[in-house]
Amino acid sequence: MNKKHLSIIIGIAMALTLGSCDSRDKGFDYVLNVTLDNHQHHDSATLLVLEEEYHQLRLCGTAHNDGGTFIFTGQTDKPKAALIRWDNDSVTPFYLVLESGTTNVNIKNGSWDITGSPLNSAYLHYINRRNGIMDARMATWHEYLKMAADSSLKRDDEQRMVRQDSLLNDSLQHLTLEYINRGDAVGRIIRERYASQLDQEHMRQLK
Repeated sequence: MNKKHLSIIIGIAMALTLGSCDSRDKGFDYVLNVTLDNHQHHDSATLLVLEEEYHQLRLCGTAHNDGGTFIFTGQTDKPKAALIRWDNDSVTPFYLVLESGTTNVNIKNGSWDITGSPLNSAYLHYINRRNGIMDARMATWHEYLKMAADSSLKRDDEQRMVRQDSLLNDSLQHLTLEYINRGDAVGRIIRERYASQLDQEHMRQLK
């Protein structure tokens, strides 16, 4: 083998090593178990992390369905914002924090729970609080539409519901800003998903 061919092979090997989440020269081992309920059917799952320094996604690997569970193993030098794409579908990814240790994620139809990951627990806490606020807003809208439809809507009722919706929206804005400004992987995910929904006042307060 001549030196030219040897240099090419070494270059390819180095590129593969740098582009993988499974580099063995730094970081700590992680095990990520993602389990789906019987209502969801996917053959494969691809794990990617967001490299903030380069503003791009990096492939960590693809796992195949093993009795409803997808298992990822590797190393990460620090907690990172990550996402899972099902069957190479980039439209509806599942976001999470990839950190060292064993993380178990159970995804049900419309909800999910997690064990073994403090940062993902914090992220899930935000999601639950967000969903609670959105449910309250939805209830307010339904009440408004129902009263408007049966002609029972009075001016005082309308003002009350508009004020209530405004307060709920402001609570959601404050919550989202608070979590984004954490500055960690949790904040990075929430920034990626929800920063565009902030109004100008809260947008100016982003760190």
